[in-house]
Amino acid sequence: MTSAGEIYLSLYGDNFEPNNVSQHIGLVATAVLRKGARNPDVPLPRVSAWEFSTGKIEDDVIDVYEMSERLVEKLAPFAMKIAEAKEFFNLTCVLQVVLWIDQDDTKSMPAIGFERSVIDFLKVIGGTIDIDTYRN
Repeated sequence: MTSAGEIYLSLYGDNFEPNNVSQHIGLVATAVLRKGARNPDVPLPRVSAWEFSTGKIEDDVIDVYEMSERLVEKLAPFAMKIAEAKEFFNLTCVLQVVLWIDQDDTKSMPAIGFERSVIDFLKVIGGTIDIDTYRN
């Protein structure tokens, strides 16, 4: 078995339409959740969310530094619009790191950290970081 990881930016809140956030930012979300909608993967979402991801990666070594930098490279041109959307729609911004770690002791653990460009981006948009880890 290999490890897996995904990093995405999530803008979430109570009362907003995710498609309006896409229009405001000028970037289409890779995933949306709508408060109260039925979803087999998420039991009845309690908030609405606009998410942008570069996708899930499966490999022997998961490098959060590289993954987060690649995501921010795509989002950086939209930083000011993301910050505006956060304020206008009263949203919370979080860089979500999700890791599924192979339990084989002979395999490498993920490299977890963030380059200055990622931290600077999060400062501009008023975002935080959340890391979730799961056993494979």
